[in-house]
Amino acid sequence: MNNRYDIWGTKVWTGKIIVLIILLLATSFCVALGIHLRNATGRDIYRYLNWDIFLGWVPIGLALLIDGVMKLRRSWIRNVLVIGAGIVWLLFYPNSVYLVTDTLHPFVHYEAPAGQRFLFQLEFWYHLFLFFVAAILGLGLGTYSLSSIQQLVREHYGAVRSWIFAHIVLILSSIGIYIGRFIRWNSWNAITHPQLIWKDVIDIVTDPVQLHFMFVFTGMIWFISLVGYFMMRGGMFMTRRG
Repeated sequence: MNNRYDIWGTKVWTGKIIVLIILLLATSFCVALGIHLRNATGRDIYRYLNWDIFLGWVPIGLALLIDGVMKLRRSWIRNVLVIGAGIVWLLFYPNSVYLVTDTLHPFVHYEAPAGQRFLFQLEFWYHLFLFFVAAILGLGLGTYSLSSIQQLVREHYGAVRSWIFAHIVLILSSIGIYIGRFIRWNSWNAITHPQLIWKDVIDIVTDPVQLHFMFVFTGMIWFISLVGYFMMRGGMFMTRRG
């Protein structure tokens, strides 16, 4: 008799733990490299990256919480908790892939010596490498939490609906990333100031120039998110038989 084990499955946690450790190591690397750059340059730079990475981890914590809640026997309590945690997870999910947009910071904050091109400065590559790893980490964090939630959707509603769910999340996340990067709203503002966010969204969709910019930007973020999700999920969401 063959048994199937999903690396993200709720019955076998080995795969989730392994990937979690890898993500923790990548996070530690980013934090350590940021400290090195602050010490080497004598500049208090990139501390906000630690906060952005922390926010990128929040969806994973919520996804693991939902995994635990799904083990409760009382269905009405479980359903209320899952819906509540799921809404908060959806609001915070864009923070993971948002790290991809942080790659602009080396070009803003790196100071090349006078008369020298930044391209040939080793320090610049440290700056760029830090945010490149952070961007990959963001895709990994997003893949981890979305794969976990998608697996639960798949178990209850089937594979097709789970993939529809995943695509909808990626589209909404891309819009959320645009709102966070350019309108500068945070995930919790959707609860504290929903009317102001809605007003800003209306202003965008009624302005052809802003709407075009948002459409192209969110399209690119969606494509990066989708490709990253398929590639990383292909490596993480493995099966073995025995």
